[in-house]
Amino acid sequence: MLEAPTVTLYLARRDAYAEFLSAADTESQVAWFRSDGRYKDEVEAIAAVDAAYAATRTKFNVIDVEGVGPIKEARAVLEQLQAMHKDGGKSPDWHDFKQAREEFVKSAGDFLREMTGGQ
Repeated sequence: MLEAPTVTLYLARRDAYAEFLSAADTESQVAWFRSDGRYKDEVEAIAAVDAAYAATRTKFNVIDVEGVGPIKEARAVLEQLQAMHKDGGKSPDWHDFKQAREEFVKSAGDFLREMTGGQ
């Protein structure tokens, strides 16, 4: 049986990883809406990108400050999101973003399983 501090830490990390993924998914949706022309103008699009970026970065910082876990993979997700906004967001690379996202999910899951001894 796992001890209470291990369970608490596991849940905190799980929640941090899930919140980062949700923020990244929201930011990728902003990229999609921008490339699809769903914002009334570029000013509105840039404001949406800036807000989504700030939220994603905030969730990443929770992972980054701890210094353990899937930090490298989370950075790759951030890099792919950043690339999606280049050239005015006209041609986001969904494949590379999804690949980075999947790698983060796998690494986060592996790390969480290690914490619990595979339980």
